Amino acid sequence: MKRLLCFCAFVVSLCAYASEKNLIVNVSNTQSKSVSDYPIVIGLQDIGFEVKSATVMLNGTEVPSQLDDMDGDLCPDELVFLADMAASAENKYEITLRSDGEQKAYSPRVYANMGLNDKYGKYPTINSIEAAGDSYLFKDVFPHGAEFESELTAYRVYFDNRQNIDLYGKRHRGLELERTHFYSVRKDLDEGLGNDVLWAGGSMGCGTLREFKDGSPVLVDNVKVRGERIIAYGPLRTVVEFKDMGWNGNNIKTLYIMYAGHREIEVHVKSSAPLTGWQLCTGVQKVGIEPFGWVKKNGLAMSWGKDFPDYGKKDLYAPEAVGLAVYVPKTYLTDIAEDDLQYICVMKLDHQNSLKYYVTFCADMEEISDIHSAAEWSEYVQKWMLGIKNDGIKIKISK
Repeated sequence: MKRLLCFCAFVVSLCAYASEKNLIVNVSNTQSKSVSDYPIVIGLQDIGFEVKSATVMLNGTEVPSQLDDMDGDLCPDELVFLADMAASAENKYEITLRSDGEQKAYSPRVYANMGLNDKYGKYPTINSIEAAGDSYLFKDVFPHGAEFESELTAYRVYFDNRQNIDLYGKRHRGLELERTHFYSVRKDLDEGLGNDVLWAGGSMGCGTLREFKDGSPVLVDNVKVRGERIIAYGPLRTVVEFKDMGWNGNNIKTLYIMYAGHREIEVHVKSSAPLTGWQLCTGVQKVGIEPFGWVKKNGLAMSWGKDFPDYGKKDLYAPEAVGLAVYVPKTYLTDIAEDDLQYICVMKLDHQNSLKYYVTFCADMEEISDIHSAAEWSEYVQKWMLGIKNDGIKIKISK
């Protein structure tokens, strides 16, 4: 009997140390149009305890959320949820943060994966890989780098000195990469699944980060350590980190963030120090024969064209049209350029340690959109840019 009493006292003592904090997050939509899947990200650094579980409520209904460990110390740094709002509306979210329990598993709306190629074809899953800068492991990573998707589009970032952002188009809304991994076969196509839609060649493809030197984009060769890591797998967003340590003497990390319900990705570039004396760039390639496109001084570049997505499999993939776009806010833009392969946005990190830009695309195959021409894509990306600049969402957090 004494042992039972001691055990109960121990449990009560543990419960007494569990912490809980409540937050109120008011989100106002000042626009005259509704918004859906608007990402709300709450930093947890000042909460006062390690958050292990969280609940988000709106008008008595639970809203899916996720906790993300951004720096790899196994302690969540950010709480993420998505807001749906009518025009000129305000939502009041009630958030409970706890130091115990486990985060609830919600239905996934995104997917991320990276594995290793092996002779048994098992492709064991990994969440990170690092290698000396001159190592060539492109063929050892499956599928050549981290892959990630929302219901609308999918991307992967090559693990080599190109670090190209590759694209996967979809005919229908849904998650597909767990089945196809960018390598759709005839059965997949016959069943209405999508496929890789871009052959980047020697260009920057769609939104790839490069150094800009002597008037041209330069491959990321001069690094001591190259690394790729999946930080967040969902259910609401994926976060992929690319590390270029010792890149021209600087340590640079690039985050690729994708949210459920979105076709675009956010690209966050962070340097260990201001990059005085050299520049970065991104851009979009001129696709196929008779490509259409432009780059403007407001930081928006777009292109539309048709080409084979895989020249080695012309019997499987017919030429397909795609639309590519990049938007670099003027805060970071220093110049625009154009060469035979691409439209280029030149960026600076002279006086700050970070920059952000946006990448998006569409595939003509899509039955989930009404974009099927260069003119329609041009109109879409200009509205897309204005939406980023003037999203009309205001967020207020109170305790």
